[in-house]
Amino acid sequence: MSTAQRKIKPSLKRLLVEKAGGKCANPGCSNWRVHIHHIKHWAVYKAHDAEDMIAICPSCHDAAHHGNLKISDDLLYQWKGAVRPTSPDSVHIYVEPARDLKLLTGSICIATTNDQAAVFELSNSNYLKLRVLDGDLLQVNIRLHDASGKEILRVVENHVRVSRSNSAKFDYRAGRARVTVPATANFAPAWLIEQVRYQNQNFASNGQIIALDLEVIKPGLVRVQGCWPDGDVGVVITEQA
Repeated sequence: MSTAQRKIKPSLKRLLVEKAGGKCANPGCSNWRVHIHHIKHWAVYKAHDAEDMIAICPSCHDAAHHGNLKISDDLLYQWKGAVRPTSPDSVHIYVEPARDLKLLTGSICIATTNDQAAVFELSNSNYLKLRVLDGDLLQVNIRLHDASGKEILRVVENHVRVSRSNSAKFDYRAGRARVTVPATANFAPAWLIEQVRYQNQNFASNGQIIALDLEVIKPGLVRVQGCWPDGDVGVVITEQA
């Protein structure tokens, strides 16, 4: 009976997750899988009051109950009061430090002996760059606009930001972010699709194009796929080439 009484209505959970910005309410945490925590403990108050509940990830939930750096109730209420502007969907891709840093583009691994390098830069709106910080931190920077000049996405020092659109689909898990868009002229001209199909006949065969797929393979190694059309030129990176 107590289990049934403690069950939280889906509508209330959606509200709390939305107020948290679609992720853990901790502004220092990027985890998207969340638990609903009762700041005023259920065992004492037996109430589901949205004002005293918060969406936090399992790790932060654990820290709210115990640990050397316990999260206080006062801090939880501060997180609830945080104003989160309506901004592009945003996640951070963490890359474990390593001394051997490489960006995998198709069958080519790209590295640099400098602290930064441009893999390509078609324009200010479409590019792929990388940076090396402190010798063991790989940082990726990307921009991508559609044919009309509207921004689809950008990656700033491994922070992926995707403009909200009915056309773009954004999928994320820890260590990987993928954005797909329709295979239309606004995202990829017909000539570009045709050229790529000489090498990969299945490219865009399902009516979708991978605008960006950023995935951490191992410490210091990140694989990138994507499609960057820019006027009468373009760069396409698939898993193979």
